[in-house]
Amino acid sequence: MLITREMDYTLRILRALHQSGQLSATSVARDEHLQKAITLKLLNRLLSAGIVESRRGVSGGYLLKIPCEQLKLYDLFQMLGESTELNRCQRSSYQCENRPDGSCGVCQEFNRIQAVLEMELQRTPLSEILH
Repeated sequence: MLITREMDYTLRILRALHQSGQLSATSVARDEHLQKAITLKLLNRLLSAGIVESRRGVSGGYLLKIPCEQLKLYDLFQMLGESTELNRCQRSSYQCENRPDGSCGVCQEFNRIQAVLEMELQRTPLSEILH
């Protein structure tokens, strides 16, 4: 699992919308110290995922479609198509070349850590993180 710069920026965009409600892309970019182009790109991604909605016009902008109280980090990764896998061992189709019978200690440990990671990613609502 890698928390990319884009995921970090996405969280910052969600923070701005969570704290301020409806904002223009320009306001989000300014408030979160992001370039407008990357802000628009990520807002479009959030729009496609159904996390935000946009309103046109002079008083338009972007707002949360799903409240941050209902979203967890895990949900965000899933909705944006980002992987939470630590290693290829977590893929359902993966067969360890060292221990095809499933007895590989490394794979077993990564699977244990993966389960803890996913539990933690599902634990805290974004609203508690983004204040």
